[in-house]
Amino acid sequence: MNLKKFLCMVMAMLLATGAFALAETDDVQAQLNAANERIAQLEAEVELYRPYYEQQIVAEYGEGGIIWREDAMAEYEAAASAYSQYGLSIDTYADAVKQDILNSLVQQAVLKEKAEELGLSQLDDEARANLEAEAAENYETYIENYKSYFAAEDASDEDARAQTIAAMEQYGLTQDVLVQQMLDSYVDEQLHSYVTADVAATDEDIQAKYDELVAYGEEHYTDDRAYNTARNGGEIVAWNPEGYRAVKHVLIKFDDEQSQQYSSLQSTLSSLNAELEALDDPQEETADEADAEDAEAETPRTREEIQADIGRIGTELEALYSQLLPRAQQVIDEFEGGADFESLIEKYNEDPGMQNEPTASQGYAVAAESTTWDPAFTEGAMSIEAVGGISAPINGQNGVHIIYYLSDITPGAVPFEDIADAVTAAAQEDKVNDTYDAQVAAWVEEANPVYHMDRF
Repeated sequence: MNLKKFLCMVMAMLLATGAFALAETDDVQAQLNAANERIAQLEAEVELYRPYYEQQIVAEYGEGGIIWREDAMAEYEAAASAYSQYGLSIDTYADAVKQDILNSLVQQAVLKEKAEELGLSQLDDEARANLEAEAAENYETYIENYKSYFAAEDASDEDARAQTIAAMEQYGLTQDVLVQQMLDSYVDEQLHSYVTADVAATDEDIQAKYDELVAYGEEHYTDDRAYNTARNGGEIVAWNPEGYRAVKHVLIKFDDEQSQQYSSLQSTLSSLNAELEALDDPQEETADEADAEDAEAETPRTREEIQADIGRIGTELEALYSQLLPRAQQVIDEFEGGADFESLIEKYNEDPGMQNEPTASQGYAVAAESTTWDPAFTEGAMSIEAVGGISAPINGQNGVHIIYYLSDITPGAVPFEDIADAVTAAAQEDKVNDTYDAQVAAWVEEANPVYHMDRF
Protein backbone atom coordinates (compact mmCIF):
# COMPACT_ATOMS: atom_id res chain seq x y z
CA MET A 1 0.00 0.00 0.00
CA ASN A 2 1.45 3.39 -0.94
CA LEU A 3 1.63 6.36 1.38
CA LYS A 4 -1.34 8.28 -0.02
CA LYS A 5 -3.63 5.25 0.17
CA PHE A 6 -2.59 4.63 3.76
CA LEU A 7 -3.34 8.23 4.76
CA CYS A 8 -6.73 8.19 3.04
CA MET A 9 -7.70 4.98 4.80
CA VAL A 10 -6.76 6.41 8.20
CA MET A 11 -8.71 9.61 7.55
CA ALA A 12 -11.76 7.64 6.43
CA MET A 13 -11.69 5.62 9.62
CA LEU A 14 -11.49 8.79 11.68
CA LEU A 15 -14.39 10.36 9.86
CA ALA A 16 -16.48 7.23 10.37
CA THR A 17 -15.64 7.28 14.06
CA GLY A 18 -16.50 10.98 14.20
CA ALA A 19 -19.89 10.40 12.57
CA PHE A 20 -20.72 7.77 15.18
CA ALA A 21 -19.72 10.15 17.92
CA LEU A 22 -21.90 12.94 16.48
CA ALA A 23 -24.94 10.77 16.87
CA GLU A 24 -24.34 10.54 20.58
CA THR A 25 -23.36 14.11 21.46
CA ASP A 26 -24.41 17.63 20.70
CA ASP A 27 -20.86 18.93 20.98
CA VAL A 28 -20.29 18.76 17.18
CA GLN A 29 -17.62 21.40 17.05
CA ALA A 30 -15.59 19.74 19.79
CA GLN A 31 -15.70 16.42 17.94
CA LEU A 32 -14.62 18.01 14.65
CA ASN A 33 -11.80 19.84 16.38
CA ALA A 34 -10.60 16.60 17.96
CA ALA A 35 -10.78 14.80 14.61
CA ASN A 36 -8.85 17.55 12.84
CA GLU A 37 -6.22 17.51 15.56
CA ARG A 38 -5.78 13.75 15.22
CA ILE A 39 -5.56 14.00 11.43
CA ALA A 40 -2.84 16.63 11.79
CA GLN A 41 -0.96 14.32 14.16
CA LEU A 42 -1.20 11.43 11.69
CA GLU A 43 -0.05 13.62 8.82
CA ALA A 44 2.95 14.66 10.88
CA GLU A 45 3.73 11.01 11.63
CA VAL A 46 3.41 10.14 7.96
CA GLU A 47 5.88 12.88 7.08
CA LEU A 48 8.17 11.66 9.83
CA TYR A 49 8.25 8.13 8.42
CA ARG A 50 8.16 9.13 4.76
CA PRO A 51 11.98 9.00 4.27
CA TYR A 52 12.12 5.48 5.70
CA TYR A 53 9.16 4.41 3.57
CA GLU A 54 10.66 5.84 0.38
CA GLN A 55 14.01 4.19 1.05
CA GLN A 56 12.28 0.82 0.75
CA ILE A 57 11.21 1.56 -2.83
CA VAL A 58 13.84 0.74 -5.47
CA ALA A 59 11.68 1.11 -8.57
CA GLU A 60 8.31 2.59 -9.55
CA TYR A 61 6.18 2.01 -12.62
CA GLY A 62 2.75 2.76 -13.99
CA GLU A 63 0.05 4.09 -11.69
CA GLY A 64 1.45 3.42 -8.25
CA GLY A 65 3.41 0.28 -9.06
CA ILE A 66 6.28 -0.39 -6.65
CA ILE A 67 9.28 -2.72 -6.44
CA TRP A 68 10.37 -3.15 -2.84
CA ARG A 69 14.00 -3.20 -1.80
CA GLU A 70 13.42 -6.39 0.19
CA ASP A 71 12.32 -8.29 -2.92
CA ALA A 72 15.19 -6.95 -4.99
CA MET A 73 17.73 -7.84 -2.29
CA ALA A 74 16.44 -11.42 -2.17
CA GLU A 75 17.15 -11.71 -5.90
CA TYR A 76 20.59 -10.12 -5.47
CA GLU A 77 21.56 -12.48 -2.65
CA ALA A 78 20.53 -15.45 -4.78
CA ALA A 79 22.70 -14.14 -7.62
CA ALA A 80 25.63 -13.61 -5.23
CA SER A 81 25.29 -17.21 -4.04
CA ALA A 82 25.32 -18.44 -7.64
CA TYR A 83 28.48 -16.45 -8.37
CA SER A 84 30.20 -17.83 -5.28
CA GLN A 85 29.54 -21.40 -6.40
CA TYR A 86 31.84 -20.69 -9.34
CA GLY A 87 34.46 -19.08 -7.13
CA LEU A 88 33.53 -15.57 -8.29
CA SER A 89 32.69 -12.42 -6.37
CA ILE A 90 29.59 -10.55 -7.45
CA ASP A 91 31.11 -7.24 -6.30
CA THR A 92 32.83 -6.67 -9.65
CA TYR A 93 29.49 -6.90 -11.46
CA ALA A 94 27.25 -5.51 -8.72
CA ASP A 95 25.88 -2.46 -10.56
CA ALA A 96 25.05 -4.39 -13.71
CA VAL A 97 23.48 -7.25 -11.76
CA LYS A 98 21.34 -4.87 -9.71
CA GLN A 99 20.11 -3.08 -12.81
CA ASP A 100 19.26 -6.40 -14.46
CA ILE A 101 17.33 -7.45 -11.35
CA LEU A 102 15.28 -4.26 -11.29
CA ASN A 103 14.60 -4.50 -15.02
CA SER A 104 13.42 -8.07 -14.57
CA LEU A 105 11.21 -7.34 -11.55
CA VAL A 106 9.56 -4.39 -13.26
CA GLN A 107 8.98 -6.42 -16.42
CA GLN A 108 7.45 -9.29 -14.45
CA ALA A 109 5.14 -6.91 -12.62
CA VAL A 110 4.08 -5.12 -15.80
CA LEU A 111 3.35 -8.42 -17.56
CA LYS A 112 1.34 -9.67 -14.59
CA GLU A 113 -0.80 -6.53 -14.64
CA LYS A 114 -1.20 -6.78 -18.42
CA ALA A 115 -2.34 -10.40 -18.17
CA GLU A 116 -4.92 -9.42 -15.55
CA GLU A 117 -6.08 -6.51 -17.68
CA LEU A 118 -6.60 -8.81 -20.69
CA GLY A 119 -8.38 -11.43 -18.60
CA LEU A 120 -5.66 -14.03 -19.20
CA SER A 121 -4.88 -14.73 -15.56
CA GLN A 122 -8.25 -16.31 -14.81
CA LEU A 123 -8.28 -20.11 -15.02
CA ASP A 124 -11.44 -22.14 -15.16
CA ASP A 125 -11.94 -24.87 -12.56
CA GLU A 126 -10.80 -27.65 -14.86
CA ALA A 127 -7.56 -25.92 -15.90
CA ARG A 128 -6.72 -25.06 -12.30
CA ALA A 129 -7.46 -28.61 -11.14
CA ASN A 130 -5.18 -30.02 -13.86
CA LEU A 131 -2.33 -27.73 -12.85
CA GLU A 132 -2.76 -28.55 -9.18
CA ALA A 133 -2.75 -32.27 -9.94
CA GLU A 134 0.42 -31.91 -12.00
CA ALA A 135 2.05 -29.89 -9.22
CA ALA A 136 1.13 -32.57 -6.67
CA GLU A 137 2.65 -35.25 -8.90
CA ASN A 138 5.83 -33.21 -9.34
CA TYR A 139 6.03 -32.60 -5.60
CA GLU A 140 5.91 -36.32 -4.90
CA THR A 141 8.67 -36.85 -7.46
CA TYR A 142 10.82 -34.27 -5.67
CA ILE A 143 10.26 -36.04 -2.36
CA GLU A 144 11.35 -39.39 -3.78
CA ASN A 145 14.39 -37.90 -5.52
CA TYR A 146 15.59 -35.99 -2.44
CA LYS A 147 15.07 -38.68 0.18
CA SER A 148 18.61 -39.95 -0.24
CA TYR A 149 19.94 -36.44 0.48
CA PHE A 150 17.76 -35.37 3.39
CA ALA A 151 16.48 -38.50 5.17
CA ALA A 152 18.41 -40.57 7.70
CA GLU A 153 19.58 -43.93 6.40
CA ASP A 154 17.75 -45.89 9.10
CA ALA A 155 14.53 -43.84 8.89
CA SER A 156 11.22 -45.54 8.23
CA ASP A 157 9.36 -44.63 5.05
CA GLU A 158 7.07 -42.33 7.01
CA ASP A 159 9.95 -40.63 8.83
CA ALA A 160 12.03 -40.36 5.67
CA ARG A 161 9.14 -38.59 3.95
CA ALA A 162 8.65 -36.21 6.87
CA GLN A 163 12.38 -35.42 7.08
CA THR A 164 12.57 -34.77 3.37
CA ILE A 165 9.53 -32.50 3.36
CA ALA A 166 10.95 -30.52 6.30
CA ALA A 167 14.28 -30.06 4.51
CA MET A 168 12.56 -29.03 1.28
CA GLU A 169 10.51 -26.45 3.15
CA GLN A 170 13.73 -24.90 4.46
CA TYR A 171 14.72 -24.32 0.83
CA GLY A 172 11.33 -22.83 0.03
CA LEU A 173 10.10 -25.84 -1.93
CA THR A 174 6.52 -26.63 -1.00
CA GLN A 175 3.55 -27.92 -2.95
CA ASP A 176 1.93 -24.48 -2.76
CA VAL A 177 5.06 -22.93 -4.25
CA LEU A 178 4.99 -25.44 -7.11
CA VAL A 179 1.33 -24.70 -7.77
CA GLN A 180 2.02 -20.96 -7.90
CA GLN A 181 5.00 -21.46 -10.22
CA MET A 182 2.88 -23.52 -12.58
CA LEU A 183 0.06 -20.98 -12.49
CA ASP A 184 2.51 -18.18 -13.28
CA SER A 185 3.97 -20.21 -16.12
CA TYR A 186 0.50 -20.92 -17.49
CA VAL A 187 -0.40 -17.21 -17.47
CA ASP A 188 2.92 -16.37 -19.16
CA GLU A 189 2.15 -18.87 -21.90
CA GLN A 190 -1.33 -17.41 -22.37
CA LEU A 191 0.09 -13.91 -22.70
CA HIS A 192 2.73 -15.12 -25.16
CA SER A 193 0.08 -16.83 -27.27
CA TYR A 194 -2.12 -13.71 -27.19
CA VAL A 195 0.68 -11.56 -28.59
CA THR A 196 2.03 -14.01 -31.19
CA ALA A 197 -1.06 -15.94 -32.32
CA ASP A 198 -1.06 -14.46 -35.82
CA VAL A 199 2.68 -14.10 -36.33
CA ALA A 200 4.08 -15.84 -39.42
CA ALA A 201 7.53 -15.71 -41.01
CA THR A 202 7.56 -14.32 -44.54
CA ASP A 203 9.56 -15.65 -47.47
CA GLU A 204 11.95 -12.77 -46.90
CA ASP A 205 12.37 -13.78 -43.25
CA ILE A 206 13.12 -17.37 -44.25
CA GLN A 207 15.66 -16.34 -46.89
CA ALA A 208 17.34 -13.99 -44.41
CA LYS A 209 17.58 -16.82 -41.88
CA TYR A 210 19.15 -19.14 -44.45
CA ASP A 211 21.70 -16.47 -45.43
CA GLU A 212 22.47 -15.87 -41.74
CA LEU A 213 23.10 -19.59 -41.14
CA VAL A 214 25.35 -19.89 -44.18
CA ALA A 215 27.38 -16.84 -43.11
CA TYR A 216 27.66 -18.20 -39.57
CA GLY A 217 28.97 -21.52 -40.84
CA GLU A 218 31.55 -19.86 -43.07
CA GLU A 219 32.84 -17.86 -40.11
CA HIS A 220 32.84 -20.55 -37.42
CA TYR A 221 32.97 -24.01 -38.94
CA THR A 222 36.54 -23.89 -40.12
CA ASP A 223 37.21 -24.88 -36.50
CA ASP A 224 36.75 -28.65 -36.27
CA ARG A 225 35.38 -28.68 -32.75
CA ALA A 226 32.88 -25.90 -33.45
CA TYR A 227 31.70 -27.71 -36.57
CA ASN A 228 31.30 -31.07 -34.87
CA THR A 229 29.67 -29.56 -31.79
CA ALA A 230 27.04 -27.90 -33.97
CA ARG A 231 26.52 -30.94 -36.16
CA ASN A 232 26.34 -33.47 -33.32
CA GLY A 233 24.20 -31.15 -31.21
CA GLY A 234 21.45 -31.00 -33.80
CA GLU A 235 21.99 -27.39 -34.85
CA ILE A 236 21.15 -26.35 -38.39
CA VAL A 237 24.38 -26.69 -40.39
CA ALA A 238 24.04 -24.65 -43.58
CA TRP A 239 27.70 -24.66 -44.58
CA ASN A 240 30.27 -27.47 -44.54
CA PRO A 241 34.07 -27.10 -44.57
CA GLU A 242 36.36 -28.91 -46.99
CA GLY A 243 37.69 -32.40 -46.61
CA TYR A 244 35.05 -34.07 -44.43
CA ARG A 245 33.44 -37.45 -44.70
CA ALA A 246 30.59 -38.97 -42.69
CA VAL A 247 31.32 -42.24 -40.92
CA LYS A 248 29.54 -44.64 -38.62
CA HIS A 249 31.12 -47.31 -36.51
CA VAL A 250 30.72 -50.27 -34.23
CA LEU A 251 32.53 -49.84 -30.94
CA ILE A 252 33.53 -52.96 -29.06
CA LYS A 253 34.03 -51.28 -25.72
CA PHE A 254 36.36 -52.01 -22.82
CA ASP A 255 34.56 -53.19 -19.71
CA ASP A 256 35.29 -51.36 -16.44
CA GLU A 257 38.23 -53.56 -15.48
CA GLN A 258 39.77 -53.33 -18.96
CA SER A 259 39.25 -49.57 -18.99
CA GLN A 260 41.11 -49.18 -15.69
CA GLN A 261 43.93 -51.35 -16.99
CA TYR A 262 44.11 -49.26 -20.19
CA SER A 263 44.29 -46.01 -18.21
CA SER A 264 47.05 -47.38 -15.99
CA LEU A 265 49.11 -48.57 -18.97
CA GLN A 266 48.67 -45.25 -20.77
CA SER A 267 49.76 -43.34 -17.67
CA THR A 268 52.90 -45.46 -17.39
CA LEU A 269 53.58 -45.04 -21.11
CA SER A 270 53.30 -41.25 -20.82
CA SER A 271 55.82 -41.24 -17.98
CA LEU A 272 58.24 -43.40 -19.96
CA ASN A 273 57.98 -41.16 -23.01
CA ALA A 274 58.62 -38.11 -20.83
CA GLU A 275 61.65 -39.85 -19.38
CA LEU A 276 62.91 -40.62 -22.89
CA GLU A 277 62.39 -37.01 -24.01
CA ALA A 278 64.40 -35.83 -21.00
CA LEU A 279 67.38 -37.81 -22.28
CA ASP A 280 67.08 -36.14 -25.67
CA ASP A 281 66.66 -32.65 -24.22
CA PRO A 282 68.43 -32.46 -20.81
CA GLN A 283 67.55 -29.39 -18.77
CA GLU A 284 70.20 -27.14 -17.22
CA GLU A 285 70.90 -27.93 -13.61
CA THR A 286 68.99 -25.67 -11.25
CA ALA A 287 70.59 -23.84 -8.33
CA ASP A 288 68.86 -26.12 -5.85
CA GLU A 289 70.17 -29.17 -7.64
CA ALA A 290 73.67 -27.74 -7.70
CA ASP A 291 73.54 -27.14 -3.94
CA ALA A 292 72.45 -30.70 -3.23
CA GLU A 293 75.99 -32.04 -3.54
CA ASP A 294 75.69 -34.25 -0.51
CA ALA A 295 72.48 -35.87 -1.72
CA GLU A 296 72.80 -39.27 -3.22
CA ALA A 297 72.18 -38.83 -6.96
CA GLU A 298 70.02 -41.36 -8.75
CA THR A 299 71.75 -42.85 -11.74
CA PRO A 300 69.76 -41.99 -14.91
CA ARG A 301 68.35 -44.96 -16.78
CA THR A 302 69.68 -45.67 -20.21
CA ARG A 303 67.74 -45.22 -23.41
CA GLU A 304 67.71 -48.96 -23.94
CA GLU A 305 66.17 -49.57 -20.52
CA ILE A 306 63.42 -47.02 -21.12
CA GLN A 307 62.67 -48.33 -24.60
CA ALA A 308 62.50 -51.86 -23.22
CA ASP A 309 59.84 -50.75 -20.76
CA ILE A 310 57.96 -48.94 -23.53
CA GLY A 311 58.02 -52.13 -25.54
CA ARG A 312 56.66 -54.07 -22.58
CA ILE A 313 53.78 -51.61 -22.17
CA GLY A 314 53.04 -51.89 -25.88
CA THR A 315 52.85 -55.66 -25.58
CA GLU A 316 50.45 -55.40 -22.65
CA LEU A 317 48.25 -52.98 -24.60
CA GLU A 318 48.13 -55.33 -27.55
CA ALA A 319 47.17 -58.16 -25.23
CA LEU A 320 44.39 -55.99 -23.81
CA TYR A 321 43.01 -55.17 -27.26
CA SER A 322 43.28 -58.81 -28.29
CA GLN A 323 40.52 -59.58 -25.79
CA LEU A 324 38.13 -57.53 -27.94
CA LEU A 325 39.32 -58.66 -31.36
CA PRO A 326 37.20 -61.83 -31.68
CA ARG A 327 34.00 -59.78 -31.41
CA ALA A 328 35.37 -57.15 -33.78
CA GLN A 329 36.23 -59.89 -36.28
CA GLN A 330 32.62 -61.09 -36.09
CA VAL A 331 31.51 -57.66 -37.27
CA ILE A 332 33.94 -57.76 -40.19
CA ASP A 333 32.99 -61.31 -41.16
CA GLU A 334 29.26 -60.57 -41.13
CA PHE A 335 29.74 -57.36 -43.14
CA GLU A 336 31.82 -59.15 -45.73
CA GLY A 337 29.13 -61.83 -45.81
CA GLY A 338 26.60 -59.21 -46.92
CA ALA A 339 25.14 -57.91 -43.66
CA ASP A 340 23.95 -54.29 -43.68
CA PHE A 341 26.15 -52.12 -41.45
CA GLU A 342 23.09 -50.65 -39.72
CA SER A 343 22.13 -54.12 -38.54
CA LEU A 344 25.67 -54.62 -37.23
CA ILE A 345 25.45 -51.37 -35.29
CA GLU A 346 22.21 -52.54 -33.74
CA LYS A 347 23.70 -55.95 -32.93
CA TYR A 348 27.20 -55.15 -31.71
CA ASN A 349 27.72 -51.43 -31.10
CA GLU A 350 28.34 -49.96 -27.61
CA ASP A 351 28.65 -46.27 -28.54
CA PRO A 352 25.52 -44.25 -27.57
CA GLY A 353 26.29 -41.82 -30.40
CA MET A 354 25.27 -44.48 -32.88
CA GLN A 355 21.93 -44.90 -31.08
CA ASN A 356 20.96 -41.27 -30.46
CA GLU A 357 19.99 -38.65 -33.02
CA PRO A 358 21.25 -36.82 -34.97
CA THR A 359 24.47 -38.83 -35.12
CA ALA A 360 22.60 -42.14 -35.40
CA SER A 361 21.35 -41.00 -38.82
CA GLN A 362 24.05 -38.70 -40.13
CA GLY A 363 27.14 -40.28 -38.55
CA TYR A 364 30.24 -38.44 -37.41
CA ALA A 365 32.05 -35.85 -39.53
CA VAL A 366 35.78 -36.60 -39.77
CA ALA A 367 38.60 -34.90 -41.65
CA ALA A 368 42.30 -35.64 -41.75
CA GLU A 369 43.03 -32.72 -39.40
CA SER A 370 40.13 -33.35 -37.00
CA THR A 371 40.86 -32.67 -33.35
CA THR A 372 37.45 -33.71 -32.00
CA TRP A 373 38.06 -37.43 -32.11
CA ASP A 374 40.52 -39.92 -30.71
CA PRO A 375 43.49 -39.67 -33.15
CA ALA A 376 43.29 -43.42 -33.76
CA PHE A 377 39.63 -43.07 -34.74
CA THR A 378 40.40 -40.18 -37.09
CA GLU A 379 43.24 -42.08 -38.75
CA GLY A 380 41.09 -45.18 -39.10
CA ALA A 381 38.20 -43.24 -40.60
CA MET A 382 40.45 -41.59 -43.18
CA SER A 383 42.11 -44.90 -44.09
CA ILE A 384 39.01 -46.31 -45.80
CA GLU A 385 39.44 -46.01 -49.56
CA ALA A 386 35.86 -45.84 -50.83
CA VAL A 387 32.36 -44.98 -49.70
CA GLY A 388 30.64 -48.11 -48.45
CA GLY A 389 33.84 -49.69 -47.15
CA ILE A 390 34.95 -50.49 -43.63
CA SER A 391 38.20 -50.18 -41.73
CA ALA A 392 40.35 -52.84 -40.16
CA PRO A 393 39.96 -53.09 -36.39
CA ILE A 394 41.08 -49.74 -34.92
CA ASN A 395 42.50 -49.72 -31.40
CA GLY A 396 41.20 -46.61 -29.66
CA GLN A 397 40.85 -45.07 -26.21
CA ASN A 398 37.54 -46.78 -25.51
CA GLY A 399 38.06 -50.10 -27.22
CA VAL A 400 38.12 -51.41 -30.79
CA HIS A 401 36.33 -49.63 -33.66
CA ILE A 402 35.08 -50.99 -36.96
CA ILE A 403 34.43 -47.83 -38.99
CA TYR A 404 32.07 -47.56 -41.96
CA TYR A 405 32.56 -44.88 -44.66
CA LEU A 406 29.01 -43.54 -45.02
CA SER A 407 29.44 -40.65 -47.46
CA ASP A 408 31.43 -37.61 -48.47
CA ILE A 409 30.21 -34.29 -47.07
CA THR A 410 29.86 -31.75 -49.86
CA PRO A 411 31.74 -28.58 -48.91
CA GLY A 412 30.21 -25.11 -49.07
CA ALA A 413 26.65 -23.90 -48.60
CA VAL A 414 24.07 -26.63 -48.08
CA PRO A 415 21.28 -26.27 -50.68
CA PHE A 416 18.25 -24.58 -49.19
CA GLU A 417 15.99 -27.42 -50.29
CA ASP A 418 17.93 -29.85 -48.12
CA ILE A 419 17.24 -27.92 -44.90
CA ALA A 420 14.10 -25.95 -45.85
CA ASP A 421 11.92 -27.28 -43.04
CA ALA A 422 14.50 -26.59 -40.35
CA VAL A 423 15.29 -23.10 -41.67
CA THR A 424 11.59 -22.24 -41.92
CA ALA A 425 10.99 -23.39 -38.34
CA ALA A 426 13.96 -21.34 -37.12
CA ALA A 427 12.75 -18.25 -38.97
CA GLN A 428 9.29 -18.68 -37.48
CA GLU A 429 10.75 -19.02 -33.98
CA ASP A 430 12.82 -15.87 -34.46
CA LYS A 431 9.78 -13.96 -35.73
CA VAL A 432 7.65 -15.05 -32.78
CA ASN A 433 10.36 -14.19 -30.25
CA ASP A 434 11.13 -10.83 -31.82
CA THR A 435 7.43 -9.90 -31.92
CA TYR A 436 6.88 -10.84 -28.30
CA ASP A 437 10.05 -9.12 -27.10
CA ALA A 438 9.07 -5.94 -28.95
CA GLN A 439 5.60 -5.94 -27.37
CA VAL A 440 7.01 -6.53 -23.90
CA ALA A 441 9.46 -3.68 -24.38
CA ALA A 442 6.61 -1.42 -25.48
CA TRP A 443 4.51 -2.30 -22.43
CA VAL A 444 7.42 -1.64 -20.09
CA GLU A 445 8.13 1.68 -21.80
CA GLU A 446 4.47 2.68 -21.41
CA ALA A 447 4.79 1.99 -17.68
CA ASN A 448 7.56 4.61 -17.57
CA PRO A 449 9.67 2.88 -14.90
CA VAL A 450 11.80 4.94 -12.52
CA TYR A 451 14.77 3.20 -10.88
CA HIS A 452 16.25 4.27 -7.55
CA MET A 453 19.63 2.59 -7.76
CA ASP A 454 20.95 4.63 -4.84
CA ARG A 455 18.51 2.78 -2.56
CA PHE A 456 19.49 -0.69 -3.78
